[in-house]
Amino acid sequence: MELRFSGGRFVSLDGDLNYREVLNNFPAAKTIRIITYNISKSVQYDELLDALRVTDADVQIITNVPSRMDTYYRSPKGEHMRSTARDNIHIYLSKLNPDKFPKQFMPYFNVNNHAKLIGTENIVYIGSANYSNESANNIESGVLIEDKAFIQQIYAEFFDSVRENSLSYFDENFSAFRLFVISLYAKFKQHHSKMLQDLYTDYERTKMVVADSIFIDVSDLHDLYRDLDELESICGAADDTYDEENEEYNDALEKLKAQFDAISIDWLKEVISEDGTLYQLVTFDADHEANEILERDYTSEAYDENLDLYAGKAVNRAAEMFSSLHDAFSEEADDFLAEIVKILSALSTAIYFTDQWKVAKVNPDIDNTNT
Repeated sequence: MELRFSGGRFVSLDGDLNYREVLNNFPAAKTIRIITYNISKSVQYDELLDALRVTDADVQIITNVPSRMDTYYRSPKGEHMRSTARDNIHIYLSKLNPDKFPKQFMPYFNVNNHAKLIGTENIVYIGSANYSNESANNIESGVLIEDKAFIQQIYAEFFDSVRENSLSYFDENFSAFRLFVISLYAKFKQHHSKMLQDLYTDYERTKMVVADSIFIDVSDLHDLYRDLDELESICGAADDTYDEENEEYNDALEKLKAQFDAISIDWLKEVISEDGTLYQLVTFDADHEANEILERDYTSEAYDENLDLYAGKAVNRAAEMFSSLHDAFSEEADDFLAEIVKILSALSTAIYFTDQWKVAKVNPDIDNTNT
């Protein structure tokens, strides 16, 4: 059954998942948000979790842990409830282990949640069906909405609110640091790739040099400056994960921070700021400058049959100015690219660091059955 209304459709499918269209959008999605009461407990084939393993999207999933209680009484019934909760918690921790998914996958647990929302940036399902394979066997109902402005609003005002009141899979500060370094690595990987494509060229396949034609623009430099600002806070984010009970972790953390401290962030920001060599090179407009020279210096001579001559002189002078700016940045170009590579290396080390320590950083508040 499908009933349409302005801005969406009511759905209740027979023998299939009501949010099938959302699943079909996963491969092309940049954002995936899921709120569910439960997931399938079966250790066999799981269509839904498998769908999250083949996407490069930023995935956040919030689930309850059915049978998890705030308190377990010291009675036969209470111990049975404790045992059931422990089994379910371990199943959920195992099935939602971020090691089993792409890097941008983050699970959360909210023991008060009973909402169901499954969406991408393009389409969202809101209804009774859980993110579980068993939902296909039930009579479920809901709505599919493709209003992108509404989708962003519901993520910002509802999903994020639920997430902020949920338990993250890892210790909260460690989880935030892990997501931070993954996000920064993706951003600087993009900056590096763009530079190799639009700023540098492989001279005789032996060395990267500044290309004759520059295709990056001011917006690229602004993006880089903003991300360098973010990078400056990475040691503070690392400090937030300090573990008073694990000196081995803290020693490894200090070594990681030293790698970031060795990066010349201030110098990189100077190079791409208004007085910097790369900024001046990128913003130089040869055609505009040639017209300025022609009007300013050759107005009295550049008329009739002399126009082409003086226009040529203006173009040559503009070309000389570009060459001078090109040379100025070229003197710094090797160091500039080397610093970007150092950033990628440090971020790669940080990702390895979080991968190495995340087993020890599973949020202890999730499994409350030992209390």
